[in-house]
Amino acid sequence: MTTSRPGRSFALLGVVLAGMAATSLGGCATGPQAQTDRNASFRAKNQAAHDAVDAKYTHRYLEAGGVRWHYVEAGDLKGPVVLMLHGLPESWYSWSKVLPLLDPAYHYIVPDMKGYGRSTSADMDYNWHHVGDQTLALLDALGVQKAYIVGHDWGTLISSVMVAGHPERFLGYVRMEADLVYTPGQSLERLYELKPQWKAFQDTPKAIEFLRDAEMVIDRVYPTRMKTKLEKADRDYFVYEFSRPGVAEAIANYFKYENWDLEAAVSKIANNTFEFPVLQLQADSDASQPRENFADASKFPGVKLEWITDANHFDNLDQPKQVAEGINRFLAANK
Repeated sequence: MTTSRPGRSFALLGVVLAGMAATSLGGCATGPQAQTDRNASFRAKNQAAHDAVDAKYTHRYLEAGGVRWHYVEAGDLKGPVVLMLHGLPESWYSWSKVLPLLDPAYHYIVPDMKGYGRSTSADMDYNWHHVGDQTLALLDALGVQKAYIVGHDWGTLISSVMVAGHPERFLGYVRMEADLVYTPGQSLERLYELKPQWKAFQDTPKAIEFLRDAEMVIDRVYPTRMKTKLEKADRDYFVYEFSRPGVAEAIANYFKYENWDLEAAVSKIANNTFEFPVLQLQADSDASQPRENFADASKFPGVKLEWITDANHFDNLDQPKQVAEGINRFLAANK
């Protein structure tokens, strides 16, 4: 973990998306309505396959915190709660291969994050703290006072803000695919040098235009960030969820600079003074978050580091068994 490259690896899309943004944000020749129509056509064509996948899981809907939440529920509904938050451009389905391998004694709540998939809101405030509070409102509505939390990628950023702001609500924290190094007060120029897509996406209308092409986003991001092959059935489910009306318009707001709090999302976790344990599960082959970034793990004695081997950024898809085993060990050791 080095301070020479602060902020390098917070976002999912990295160099791939930055290059795509550079060529794609200039305008869509066919226009937004044509893309909306293509998305609708894709969903109609793939409706039966999508519904067959959905039928394998227990789906719930609940209004809380100004969000109509969609979440999947698994495990023992009377057991300790484990809240699992996905990243970009993902959905609850990111955990679909991990869920069957987790200890069934726990109660798993796996939502679409605000603005993704079927978790909708008229509220376009995507300040990370606000989204975190709305996510806690989901737990409140379910009568959950304390929970374990697991985050991946941007889900880790929101999880970390929740943990830093409301430590009394958590029993333990597993963070995945997000760095532990951020220098408070670092210049935006340096951050944008390392993450040009974050600068490009400050232009929200153009970010929306880019993200609206769900098939392009999924097809270019996932294969480049996986060690294994993205199966067609998984690809189609991700595209279906990412192409839902309003998704691009909503999630582009996560990138707005005024919504960020990197110190809360990173520094407060690295400088762990929490009463509960923190585990970093990290893929060993994620080029945007290379192993050398984690070389000096001793600087963060309150955070345990475990490697997911032969895995890229989407380690929950590459190596679901290893991810599940890491979470299971963590839960067993911290009952």
